[in-house]
Amino acid sequence: MNILEVKDVKKQLGKREIIKGISFNVKQGEIFGFLGPNGAGKTTTIRMLVGLISPNSGSIKIDGHDIKGEREMALSAVGAVVENPELYTYLSGRENLMQIARIRGISKAYVEEIIELVELKDRIGDKVKKYSLGMKQRLGLAAALIAKPKLLILDEPTNGLDPTGIMDFRKIVRKAAHETNTAVFISSHILSEVQTLCDTVAFINNGIIQSVESINGGIVKENTETIILSVKEIEKCREILKSLNCIQGISFKEDVFKLIIDKNSIPEIIFKLAENKIHIEEVYKKHVELEDRYLEIVEGGKVV
Repeated sequence: MNILEVKDVKKQLGKREIIKGISFNVKQGEIFGFLGPNGAGKTTTIRMLVGLISPNSGSIKIDGHDIKGEREMALSAVGAVVENPELYTYLSGRENLMQIARIRGISKAYVEEIIELVELKDRIGDKVKKYSLGMKQRLGLAAALIAKPKLLILDEPTNGLDPTGIMDFRKIVRKAAHETNTAVFISSHILSEVQTLCDTVAFINNGIIQSVESINGGIVKENTETIILSVKEIEKCREILKSLNCIQGISFKEDVFKLIIDKNSIPEIIFKLAENKIHIEEVYKKHVELEDRYLEIVEGGKVV
């Protein structure tokens, strides 16, 4: 089920078109990365998602409610941590959360569950002014989760955190998505952030989504595969490879072939080469990592 549906959204600020017709969906329980360089349109998109500004055209639906016509219903399903969370530093962590709980009609028992989820149990009674930046980020996440949102929006959530704080925050976001089945939308310009955390990534640049792709452990899932092939009979091999319909592209560099092939067609290629008495010295898949794909799509580079 799609919790967030963005369809052909455009936004103009003054005479400049910032967002140029973007579309994407985020499913329940999915961690969705919004990846692009500074100035790509990420912040403008988030401001539209949380209702701070309106798109010039297109539609944004949250939990089935259009943000333009059903603003209150749509935004009631959203929790957000945008930049530094707003907290009362003279109150304890628990007092901050209870303020929100009273307004939202949330039980104290559920507040305790969220405290456990964000791993602040040992320090929740301390005043927030004594918290590290990482603890403040976790408390901000707790505040966003306390109203049981169906969509959690995080804008550059690990800015300023040390490596330990970053790892802790990632673990908690994963746990929140999987245990509460919350859809998570993360905007970032940091490749490692998206690579280690997200299920799906949208590459945005110059206000246009260049591609939306699934990732698994930092590896981009595609309909084709890249394999590296080393043989002795190079010219004979080249002719055979050209005859195979399952091969989408062939290049030769440093004594090896690089082949772009249809998914799951490696056995067919190996069988054909063996049938023609081509001696295969080495064959292996080259996984396309997120960094390669980012350079190819956003920066205009090539996967080597």
